[in-house]
Amino acid sequence: MIKRLSFTFALLTSLVSMSCKEINHSPVEEGKLENGVYSSTYFNMSMNVPESWEVDTMGKIERKTPAEEADKKDTVLVANLLTIYREGEQEDFKPNLSIMAESKTLYPQLKKESDYLEHTQKQYANLDPITSDIKKKVLTNDIECYTFDLAMTIQDMTIKQTHFALKKEDFYIDITITYQSDKQKEELKAIVNSLTLN
Repeated sequence: MIKRLSFTFALLTSLVSMSCKEINHSPVEEGKLENGVYSSTYFNMSMNVPESWEVDTMGKIERKTPAEEADKKDTVLVANLLTIYREGEQEDFKPNLSIMAESKTLYPQLKKESDYLEHTQKQYANLDPITSDIKKKVLTNDIECYTFDLAMTIQDMTIKQTHFALKKEDFYIDITITYQSDKQKEELKAIVNSLTLN
């Protein structure tokens, strides 16, 4: 149970209150991992994946399927693009990074990435986390995004996260890093800073 906590927290924002299922046909493709680089053709993005890191999830595409729209074309609402992890210094924890894309149509009331992160913060409210203010940040490759940190204690284990949000195509992209130590955080931030968008 504890061994999976890091993945649970990294993917909590994907637990929106709707019915989803896997699909096979969509313009949002699975992405690929070649020579230590993850890339997505649909989002025109790439990111380095260190050789020592393991891939837990890649290209899990989901959608909302209302019964009255069952005969309509597939519409991607949530795509778990990538989750990677490294065996941690402590046996029960694996620092990890996840990339999730959510369609802007899910949140018509939101206007920008900072609004999306405010919504994300609220998803953690029942876990009583300590969260930082949302700030604008520029990554190494001059990519602008919004970010916030959180910390929470579950079963005597303190978990920390940093969320990075940006808009691409018709989606909000949330890159989440989950860690315990400052060393793990810096290692994960270096991966995030390898992000490129075309």
